[in-house]
Amino acid sequence: MLLDRLGLWPARAIWLLAPLTIGAALAQVLESEASTPALIVEISLWIAWFAVLVATLAPSPRSLTIIRVIAPAAFAALLLVGLSGHWNGTTLLGLGWAALFTAVVFLPTVGDGMINGSAYGSERRMALRPPAFVLLGPAQLAWLLAFAGLVTWAVLVLAERYVLAGLAAAGGVVAVWASTRILHQLSRRWIVFVPAGFVIHDPVLLVDSVLFRRNEVTALGPALDPLATTGGDRSTADHPGYHDLSAGALGLALEVVLRDPTPVTIRERGQARIVELDELVFTPTLPGAMLREARIRGLKIAAADS
Repeated sequence: MLLDRLGLWPARAIWLLAPLTIGAALAQVLESEASTPALIVEISLWIAWFAVLVATLAPSPRSLTIIRVIAPAAFAALLLVGLSGHWNGTTLLGLGWAALFTAVVFLPTVGDGMINGSAYGSERRMALRPPAFVLLGPAQLAWLLAFAGLVTWAVLVLAERYVLAGLAAAGGVVAVWASTRILHQLSRRWIVFVPAGFVIHDPVLLVDSVLFRRNEVTALGPALDPLATTGGDRSTADHPGYHDLSAGALGLALEVVLRDPTPVTIRERGQARIVELDELVFTPTLPGAMLREARIRGLKIAAADS
């Protein structure tokens, strides 16, 4: 696919031109402010732009978290600029550019490219889709906390409330650290192919990563319906060795079937529990690419009941 070949370059190119679009829209607001507070905010914006540019050029899970926090923050900031009465062509261009950057950084190919930036040797990482329970409130609340920490102090600086701005900046550092620490866990969820087989690395749902050796895997393919009650049943009640790590994530889920039960330490209601599993379901962001990689590495690609 074209996106696979382009990799991270679309995100890099879009952000490189951000000063001409997003920056121009923000600059028109700063022009109407006093010179000293406007200069402070402008310097901070250039620092943020440079940090995101470095993140796109130095891919890693942490870089992925940075760009996926800042991209929607830029869009939200420009939306606030427009709602404050600064709607014009420059604002609309900046808003559209920020929306484009946000859409690009949340592409599965960008996520995979970022997390593979810190992979070792012959490793190949494949990102996992976020669980449904995370997307139904917690992720948005964590991002809102980060956004508030990023912009509140700047608004107070522009209002020349420097003491309050200093307090807001200190509180903002804490807010950004706490919220991005939560969001960063989503950037650290992946399947990683290693010479021996593949590992599920999921700090949200697993206490420890688990290795599935190539000779232990009897089948890897699209998951069966776990709610089915007849024919190839994979429900937890009737099959205690089955566990669904997809946690309701959208997209095609894959299932791995093992020759023998494997001990896995899962997180459940805030507690750790060791279970013996011989079937496990997970949802990669690029299931087709994962199956191709698994086939290349000698894993058996087949449905769970074949």
